[in-house]
Amino acid sequence: MNIAEEPAQFRELCEKVGLALLMGQKVQYALAHYYGTYQAVRNGWSFEQATNSVQEHLSRAMGNVVGAIERDAPMDAELFGKVRAFKDRRNWLAHDFDEEATPFLSRGQRIPEYIGKMEDISIAARALMQELDAVGARLVPAAG
Repeated sequence: MNIAEEPAQFRELCEKVGLALLMGQKVQYALAHYYGTYQAVRNGWSFEQATNSVQEHLSRAMGNVVGAIERDAPMDAELFGKVRAFKDRRNWLAHDFDEEATPFLSRGQRIPEYIGKMEDISIAARALMQELDAVGARLVPAAG
């Protein structure tokens, strides 16, 4: 059996895909914690209620926590726009990338383009998490 050689930069792409997926999970984690913290601070939820909410939002699709934030835990419109844009990019990666990219990748095409898209997702995730951390810090009153 003759197995075609791996296209140039394919391993790098695989690493970037893995990092982008992991960073997407980290953003979902940050969003779930923002929601639980918001509810605890603004609506008096107990630690147990907030923890249960975090666990529920981590076990479901990212769109669920984004919808819950939009409905019940509003944030600055500009930041929420970034959250929605990130969710869309992360959903493309999780649900559409493979089908879209496979015909090209199997011929060794567009690999640098997809590497760039993965890097952009990872960079956006890091920036978004930093903004969410800042919002969370302002939300929780300083211990006196």
